[in-house]
Amino acid sequence: MQSIFVFSFNRGPYLENCIASIAHCAPDAEVTIYDDASDDPETLRVLERLEARCRIVRRTQSTKARHGSLYVNMQAALDSVTDGRVIAFLQDDTQMIRPFEEADRQFVARHFEQHPDAAFLAPVFLRGTIRPRRLAQFEYDIEAQVYRFVQDGQKVAGTYYSDIALIHTGRLHAIDWRFQGDEFENELQAQRHFGRMGYMRDPFAMWVPNARAYRNRSKTLAFRLGEHFSRSGLYPLHILEREAVAAMRQRDAATEKPLPERFLRLAEGNLPEPWPFNPLKRSRLLRRLNEFEEWLKRLRRSDSEDTAQP
Repeated sequence: MQSIFVFSFNRGPYLENCIASIAHCAPDAEVTIYDDASDDPETLRVLERLEARCRIVRRTQSTKARHGSLYVNMQAALDSVTDGRVIAFLQDDTQMIRPFEEADRQFVARHFEQHPDAAFLAPVFLRGTIRPRRLAQFEYDIEAQVYRFVQDGQKVAGTYYSDIALIHTGRLHAIDWRFQGDEFENELQAQRHFGRMGYMRDPFAMWVPNARAYRNRSKTLAFRLGEHFSRSGLYPLHILEREAVAAMRQRDAATEKPLPERFLRLAEGNLPEPWPFNPLKRSRLLRRLNEFEEWLKRLRRSDSEDTAQP
């Protein structure tokens, strides 16, 4: 894994944690940060500190899309790689949790060589909050030594595509891939061109749980309340020691799926299990309030656009 691209916006401590984990687990990797016009003073200080070890591409102005310029930046990162190699996409609320070893390099190369319909390979654990019905659809392919979701029809990404992935750039360039505006649109695009995405038997990366987030570069009242009551913050993950990595590799992969609470532990803080990743998930009232606020935003935006037309 020669190149790792990290996508960042206004989460300085998370970004610093992510880059520190890469320095520990993949010290030889070339790391490029694409920052989406962060204006938070703490994040700007972190970016200044990281300039000594990373290439940083800064946008001076973001778009008004729900995810800002994330997918514009992902496209720019893809376009910057012209030799067809495999690259890694991470985000500031993720980190590496174990060293990327020679065995991993060989596995990744073999996987893409043996599966010409593969363009994405997920390096992450599943979130422990996944619904049991969805988890039952996550099956281990003994021959390929990867997991896959085996059923279509879900209105979520993860079967064919993930924002956090190892990416075969040559195969994306061959079909003139253009990142769309959200993860599910990219899921549908990947479904048209590629086979089901594999999930590494022994993941090396994970989202940090209960992270603070931005939606539309801002937060609804419901989202802010959800983060407050769930104690959202930075909960970094402990980097696995050699013995723990060996134990993970030696498990029966068909019966022990890669759920983070089984193999990982928090380096700081305490959280209920399964670890939360969405501050609204456990409160139906806040989810409904959030939906209402988002509907009001869309209505105001539509009214504004109608007024602006001649």
